[in-house]
Amino acid sequence: MAIKFIYSVVLLLLALNASFGQTASEIEKSFGKPTNAYSVSEYIWMTPEYSDDGQVCRMRLYPKRISGNTNYHVEHLPFDDFRRLVDQLVPLNKRGAKKQPFRGGATGGGVQWDTFTYEKVEIIYSASFQFDLDAWKNRKPYVFPEQIALLPEKETETPEKPEDDFAIYKNADTEIVTITWLDRKCAAK
Repeated sequence: MAIKFIYSVVLLLLALNASFGQTASEIEKSFGKPTNAYSVSEYIWMTPEYSDDGQVCRMRLYPKRISGNTNYHVEHLPFDDFRRLVDQLVPLNKRGAKKQPFRGGATGGGVQWDTFTYEKVEIIYSASFQFDLDAWKNRKPYVFPEQIALLPEKETETPEKPEDDFAIYKNADTEIVTITWLDRKCAAK
C-alpha cells in the first residue's frame, strides 16, 4: 500500500512539474521563437519581417485583441488609423509611381483583397464580408434612366488623388494590411 502511495505522489509531482515548470527555452523548443509585434496605435499591432541585411521587407497590420491587461473588442482595423499608419510607415514619396495594373484583387470564401502596386512597395488590403443569402427575395428590377442617352460619348476622367488610393476600404471590414517592399527579399526562417 505504501509503495502505491509513493508511486502516486511521484507521478503527481512529475505531472505538476510538466505543467507548471515551463521555461522560455522549453516553449521556444516546442513552438519556435516569439514574433515581434509592435503596438502602433491604440487598436493596431504591426508585425515586421526583415531581410538578411536587417531592413524591413514586410509589415502586417492587424487588429489588437489584447494588450497588457486590456481586452479589446475590435474585429477590424479602423480605417482612419490604418490609413494614417500606412502613410506613416510608407510615405507616398517613398512608394514610387503606381504600377499598372495598379489595383487588382480577388474575392472568394467570404474574403476580398486588393493589391495596390507601386514601384517600390505592394500594399494588400484583406477584408471579410458576408453574403446575404436572402437578398434575392428583396430584388427589384433596375430601370435605366433616360439621361444615359444624353451623356457625352467619352466622359472626362477626373484624376484620382494619391490620398484616395485606398478610399474603397473606408467602409470595409479590413482585417489585415500587408506592406511588402518589392526590392527586398525577406530572410528565410
